[in-house]
Amino acid sequence: MGACHRARVLELISWDMRRPLLALFSLVPLACSSSSEEPAQLAGDTGSEVADSVAEAATDTGAETTDIFPDVGPTSKFTTGHVFLAGSRNAEVFEFDETLKLVTHWTDPHFGKVLPFPGQSLDLGPAGMAFDASGNLVVAGVDSFCVFSAPNVLVDCHPKIKKQATENVIFDHLGNLYTTTATGGTNEIHKYDSSYTFVKTFAMPTGEMTGVTCDPTGNLFIGSQLGSGKSQVFKVDRTTLTPTATIPLTGTVEGLQYAAGDVFWAALQGSIVKVSALPPYTITTTIKDPGLAYAVPLTIDGAGNVYTSDYENGSGTAAADIYVWKPDGTLKVSRKATEVWGPFGIVIGGTRLPCGAFRPL
Repeated sequence: MGACHRARVLELISWDMRRPLLALFSLVPLACSSSSEEPAQLAGDTGSEVADSVAEAATDTGAETTDIFPDVGPTSKFTTGHVFLAGSRNAEVFEFDETLKLVTHWTDPHFGKVLPFPGQSLDLGPAGMAFDASGNLVVAGVDSFCVFSAPNVLVDCHPKIKKQATENVIFDHLGNLYTTTATGGTNEIHKYDSSYTFVKTFAMPTGEMTGVTCDPTGNLFIGSQLGSGKSQVFKVDRTTLTPTATIPLTGTVEGLQYAAGDVFWAALQGSIVKVSALPPYTITTTIKDPGLAYAVPLTIDGAGNVYTSDYENGSGTAAADIYVWKPDGTLKVSRKATEVWGPFGIVIGGTRLPCGAFRPL
């Protein structure tokens, strides 16, 4: 059998106002499989690293276009398919397997204090989480971003530009880190580069910024609570960092996650909705469950399954539920997680998100 290779973009060259592209390639050796079948694409994957790079250069309007992804996919020490959930009142991060059985949990001084039930104040603990380009888990505390190379294996903690609760974080395809505030918080979004160096703070028209996600080209979707059971999601241009559209939602918006098919999922009080990310921005799917009282964090896995956890009474002083729904909205598995009080960030090991720095092969 001959050697297997993957094309790697060495350089993208463009010229004139219409920016036609010339791509230079090299071949990167890969391990061969005995099967003749092509590997299945993950949810949100556009097909290949080459296609991603060409598409990004073709659609760029002036922003940086150099991806930070390694030549071959990183190997994360966070088990593929496992659920990682931050308990803000617990001051801990929890790991569950695919059946939602507890595997382990750990804390860090930047997460606050581990106290008996109902734990510490919900605004003091770990909140938004995301995987960086190396497959490390990044957890937002009140004053720092703590980076773990494996469960309970700390690499470093990097100071935030401002001490505040941070419900959600997201890395874009270039490795930039964007952070929200929280329910009751300001209208600030903070941007950092891939080394956690602060870049800038920019403002949205309204505050209480709870959810953030992005499409494959880096345009942001940012959730804002308006009170009285109303919310809105701003679609934000990746270059100007200003809203290009405002999407109204009925309910209290929390976590957001972009998914394949130009849609995004939004966690609302008592429901999960799938919304078209293109005009006219209509809701195409609504998921409800008798036990789903207050969905807060939300993410997807490589198969498009939707994960959320329930804040129950809105203050996190009750045991959380964990739900996993199939892409069609049918329930796959759920569990009353009596260990977790006040769930915020949620991520799934080994997942290649439509927009994200972590891109395992």
